[in-house]
Formats: sequence, C-alpha cells, structure tokens
Amino acid sequence: MNYRTFDESQSGKLMYSPGNATASRPVASASTNLIDLRRIFGTIRRRQWWALATGAIVLALTLVAYLQAKPVYTATARVGIDRRVEDLVTPTQGAAAPLATDSSSVDTEVQVLTSPRVAGAVVDRLGLAARPGFGGSHKDRDQAIERVRSGLAVKREGNSYAIRVSYSNGDAALATKIVNATIDEYVSGQRGDKVNERSRETALLSDRLAKLKSDVLQAEAAVARYRGATNLIDIQKDGTAVQQEISLLNGQLATAKADNAAAASRVTASRGADGLESAVLRALRGQQAELSAQRANLASKYFDTHPSIQKIDRQIADVNASINNELRSIRAGYNADLRVSEGRVASIQSSLDRARGALNQANSASVELAELERNAESARGLYQSLLDRYLQSVTGQGTERSNAYVISSATQPSSPDSPDLKLYLLSGVIAGTLAAAGVILLLELLESGFQTRADVESKLGVPVMTSVPDLAALPGTRVSRRDPMAPANYLVSHDGSVFSESFRSIRAALSLGRADSKIRSLAVCSALPAEGKTTVSICLARSAAMAGLRTLLVDCDLRRRSSSASLSSNVKAGLIEVLKGEVQLRDAVIKDEASGAWLLPQRASETHDYDIITSKAMETLVESLRGSFDLIILDTAPVLALADARAVAAMADGVLFTVRWRKTPTNAAHMALEQLDRAGARVVGATLTQVNLQQQARAGAGDEMIYYNKFKSYYAT
Repeated sequence: MNYRTFDESQSGKLMYSPGNATASRPVASASTNLIDLRRIFGTIRRRQWWALATGAIVLALTLVAYLQAKPVYTATARVGIDRRVEDLVTPTQGAAAPLATDSSSVDTEVQVLTSPRVAGAVVDRLGLAARPGFGGSHKDRDQAIERVRSGLAVKREGNSYAIRVSYSNGDAALATKIVNATIDEYVSGQRGDKVNERSRETALLSDRLAKLKSDVLQAEAAVARYRGATNLIDIQKDGTAVQQEISLLNGQLATAKADNAAAASRVTASRGADGLESAVLRALRGQQAELSAQRANLASKYFDTHPSIQKIDRQIADVNASINNELRSIRAGYNADLRVSEGRVASIQSSLDRARGALNQANSASVELAELERNAESARGLYQSLLDRYLQSVTGQGTERSNAYVISSATQPSSPDSPDLKLYLLSGVIAGTLAAAGVILLLELLESGFQTRADVESKLGVPVMTSVPDLAALPGTRVSRRDPMAPANYLVSHDGSVFSESFRSIRAALSLGRADSKIRSLAVCSALPAEGKTTVSICLARSAAMAGLRTLLVDCDLRRRSSSASLSSNVKAGLIEVLKGEVQLRDAVIKDEASGAWLLPQRASETHDYDIITSKAMETLVESLRGSFDLIILDTAPVLALADARAVAAMADGVLFTVRWRKTPTNAAHMALEQLDRAGARVVGATLTQVNLQQQARAGAGDEMIYYNKFKSYYAT
C-alpha cells in the first residue's frame, strides 16, 4: 500500500513516507511503558464529570442505605477453659489421670458452643420459638435454633484458653440474654455431660462385674474339679516323689541286670563238667582218683574178672554216679538262680515303667491344671480391677466439675455497633471509586474513534496536518451547530482565531501557494458521512482565498451537494453540465463574496449521470483547472459508500483524509484508506475535526492541544 510506508529504525519509531510527498515526519510511536500513567490520568480528567457524577450517586445511595439501616447491638461474654480439672476423688493407683486441655481441645469447645444442642437449650430457656423474628410460633423451634446459631460469633482469642461469645441483634437486652444463656448452658451442660457419663460408666461396670464374677467362680470350680479328677493334690510334691522312686528303681534294675548276667554266665559255664566246682564234687573226684589208682595197681596183678578189680569197678561206678548227680544238682541250682534273677529284672523294669507312666501322666495333668489356674487368676485380676474402678466411680458420683468457667458475663450494650457511619462512608467512597472507574472504562470501550493526533498517526500511519476545533465548545463563541456555514463564516470574521489557524496549518504542511508546492489539486475525503469533510473543504477554500490564492472548490458529491447548498441557494448549472459540455466553466462557477474563493457547484436534479464524474472528462477538467487556479479543492462523497469518491480522489495531486474526533471508527478509517490506496489515490495527510480543545487540554492526551490553555490568549475569538 503506497499511502503509508513504515520504516522501523533502531530508535524504535515508525517513519511515514506518503508516496512522493514533499515532506515526511515521524509518526508517534506507542509508549514502551506497560502502563501509560499520563494517558490514564488524561482519560480520567476527560471523563471527570462522568466519574464525579457516578461517585456522587453511589455515595448518595450509600448514605441512604446508612439512614435506612436498623441499629444492631452486639453483646459479648467470655468463657475460659481450665488446662486440667482434678477430680475431688483421688483415682486409684494405675487409673489414668485426666488429660490436659490442649489447643485442639479449645477449638473443639468453640464448635460445642455453636452446636444445635446448646442453641436448642437457649431457645427453650428464653422461649425464642414463639418470638417474632426467630420463629413466630411454638412449632418453629428448628428455625429459632438456626437463627440463634447464625447470629452467634464464637472465636478463640489468640492462642489463649479464652473464648469470646458474641451475638448481634436489634434488641440490646435480647442480645445480652442470648449470650449469657449460651455460656450458662455451655458451662452447666459440661457438668451434666460428665454426670451422665459417670452414670453410664457405673452402670456398665456393674453389668461387667456381674459377668466377671460368674467367670471367676466357673474358673476356680474348673481347677478344683480337675485336681479331684487327676488326684493332683500337690503337683510339685508328687512329682518329686515319683522322680525319686524312678531313680531308686533305676539303681535296682542295674544291680538285678548284673546279677542276671552273672547267673547266665554260671549257667553257660555249668554246661561243661570242667567248669563246675564244689566241695562235694572235689571229694568225689578225689575218691574217684584214689579208686582209679587202686584199680590200676590191681590190674597189674589181676585180670579184669578178678573179684577185687570188679569190686573196685563197682565202687568207681558208684563214685561216677555220685559225680553226675552232683553235676546235675549244681546245674539245676544255676538255672534256678538265673530264673530268679530274670524275674527280678522283669519286676524292677515293670515297676520302673509304671513310675515313668505315672510321671508322664502327672506332667500332662499339671500342664492343663496350670492353664486352668492361669485362667482363674486372670479372671480374678480383671474382676478385681473392674471392682476397684466401679468403687471409684460410685464414690465419685456427685463430685463432677466443669472444665469451663465464666470469665465475664455479657452486659447490655448502650450504643449500636452498626450502622457505622465511617464504615459506610469508606465503603461508599470505595464503591463510588470503583463505579466511576467502571463507567470510565465502559465509555472508553464504547468509544471506537480517535482521540489524539498520536492515535491517528500510530493506527493509520497518516500524518495529521491539524486538529480543527469544535467552535461550539470554544469559550466565548456563539455559533449554531445547525448552521452548516457557521464555521466558515466564523473563519472569515475571526481570522486570528485558533479555528482559522488550523487551516493555515494545513496550507503550511502541504506548502499550498508556494512555488515548490506539488499539491495543486487536493481531494478532501472521509470514510463516513458527517465527518466534517465539507466544512473542512469550504473553510480551507476560504482560508486559501483570503491568503491571496486563486482557489476553486469543486462539489463532487452528486447526492448530498453539501458545498453547493451551503454557499449558493440558486444553482442553474454545475459540474455535471460542464462535464457534458452543456455550459462553459465560466458560466458554471460561483464566487464566494466573503472570501473571494470560487465554487463549481452541483445543480439540483432528480436524475444524474453518476458515471460521468469518474470519466476521462472529469480527469481532463481537473488537469485543465491547474492552469487557472492555484488550488483546486475537490469535496468528495464518503469513500466507503460511493465508488466515485475513490475515483475522484485518484485524479487529485493529493488527498486530505478527515477524521472526526472520537467518532470515526478505527476500522472504517482503515477500510477507507485501503480503498483509496487500491484506487491509486495519494493520501498526503489527515485532519481531526470537531475537536473539543477544552477536553483535549484537560485530558493531556499527547498532542499539542494539551498546551491550549497556555496559548489560547494569543488567538482572537
């Protein structure tokens, strides 16, 4: 787009270059600050009456609310929590000591104070269920309880063991009664809870004692029955006797086994004759040997048949028979001894086995007996423990004390706590400030136009030639907004005014009337109707003519004919007739006697040839007018609405784009400039119209108008 070219330099500023314009100037860059305090304060100053009105309304409503608010009285009492409450009855040894009150316990008591039970007791005590504002009838007890709970303010004071209880109500006496009743019910309720708890404990212990007594009797009976069934009178004594018997039998068994072994050896030895010895046997063997010697002596003398030898043989046979009889007798004795010793070993072994069996049986019985005795002992211990606790509980009945006490009761307040005038005023000021800020923000959001030269240059990239004041807002001026020629007439009659100076600024910026000026034909355009385009065209034409320039104002708006209607009331021929060749230019132009400027008007007609103004004839006319006039001003139609405005603007040397202060939407201005660019028009600058210099100076919005109050005395009004 050639109507705005940006070059971002190292300084961070945006430079504007309007195509082939004779000059270029920096466009104000946006503030690098995150928060533009100057602009904020300027906005507040510009909207100060809205802000003051909004704040005053909110403050007035606050005062009305204060006057209509009902007085509320707050009664306050304090209760304390003992760190440890000692029982009057000393606990038995082994009983748990009362726990010390800790921080969590105090917080718990705060919840107890606001519990429905305490509130219900207060409602019943004061009869609040039937009181208007709490219930209204006796059936509204729950509603009254919730009303009491919602009005109670219970808070622990710091890290102490004190609790503050407050209640607010329009009736000071009732608020005091509710607070005092609450702390009384709380303190007495604590003692009542302890009494009920001790009664429940005593009843429970009594029931358990009856059961445990039965268990103890059954356990002891089981021990007695088992002792009788197993003949265990004294387990330890009986066990020692049996062990001694087993030891003795073990010794006897060893001796018997030794004797049995000796008898068995003798029996074995008696199986051979050589192994047997006895006095009788030795005598018989001696007699046998003597007879054998006698026979041997006789045998040397006699034959075997000799009577003497036969006699000796008979004697030897008798001795041998006696020896055999003796041997048989000895062997029988040995066998008898062996049988006796074996019987003794068997008898001792049997006795030992019986003793061991008895010992094992006694041991088994003692284990079960010990288990029964332990059960009985445990039952006796538990029974005794509960019996001691039961006796302590029975003794302590009636000695219960509360661990809460009243530090200070509530006294009836003499003055209300609310409404607080200072608080209302502070709230009103804060709310008024916020509401005023909201109104200012809303107005700023609803305002989509340009406020300052910097706004136009930063958002559109077009240099602003001047800011045209709103005459109706200038102090000391008397002009009618309904008279379209009022600004132009004011310019003629007040040549030294700030209003007239704004058009000199346009001429100076564009070098109009100078030999090196490249602007001979200037199209005055706007995005929308009622932007001040026609007023700028007429005033610029008069200002240039009054400066000695041959100036021609051409009314190019076929539909509205604003310039024509403002400067002449009787137009017989105009631009269209000139373009069609129906009349000569000299016959169509009209001179403005007030300034010396010339006007090529539009004749009123029901039908127009709308395309002729965009034709080659129009372009030729504009070119030919350069030889007769120093400045040709083309008053065009709105750019966004009509295509002929863009075509006419492209025929001029430059375009002056008019933007109405705080009215022209930014988006509309953007679109208008884009359409002019596509049409080939060369936008050389812009002007802000209908600027309220008083508000602009008060807002300090960032252009030269913030200093208006310092130089307004230089302008003639």
